[in-house]
Amino acid sequence: MPTLRVLSVDARTAGSDRTGLARLISDHDPDAVCVHNAPQLARWRQKVARLARESGRVVVAADGRRAGGNLLLSTLGVDAVTTGQARFRSDSRLSPPGAAMALLRIGGREFVLVSATLIGNAADRLGQAAELQAAIERLVPGTPPAIVSAIGTDRPGTAAWQAVADGRVAVGARFFVDEQLDVVDAQQLGKGQLNGASAVLAVLTV
Repeated sequence: MPTLRVLSVDARTAGSDRTGLARLISDHDPDAVCVHNAPQLARWRQKVARLARESGRVVVAADGRRAGGNLLLSTLGVDAVTTGQARFRSDSRLSPPGAAMALLRIGGREFVLVSATLIGNAADRLGQAAELQAAIERLVPGTPPAIVSAIGTDRPGTAAWQAVADGRVAVGARFFVDEQLDVVDAQQLGKGQLNGASAVLAVLTV
């Protein structure tokens, strides 16, 4: 069974150090990357393209604010079968919730990768969690195993957390991995990695 290295990183913690963010990605050599709070305003396409280029990856799914500022990158060894994005309901105009998602294939095995952001109060986040699941199911009928990197799910045990974790295993305080997949290892990248950038690296078999 193929092994998959997935990195989840919150770009907001990198501030303006985009070169350092690219270095963090390349140093840990993931097959796929979920970037939260990716560039989404002025010239976001150019900034996303630069991050992909400098990290040695390609852009898989990105749509600025329509994807809630989420971004998916991968190596050329991962095939993108189909991609999508979703923007969730919210009263916030500053940082809209949403997701970037893709059906990917590695070693002949298909899986869905999602980078998602939830915001607002508990009721808002619960509703957005339901929208997230609906968006995943729309992307691929008969949904294959999913790997969801989500921020804003609130604390473990809360309604939004439980909704995202339904049928999945919580890994590294960021990932929610389909129970069909095996988690080999997960690590929170600590201080010294881009000034303590909030990042989690998971190793899975798919």
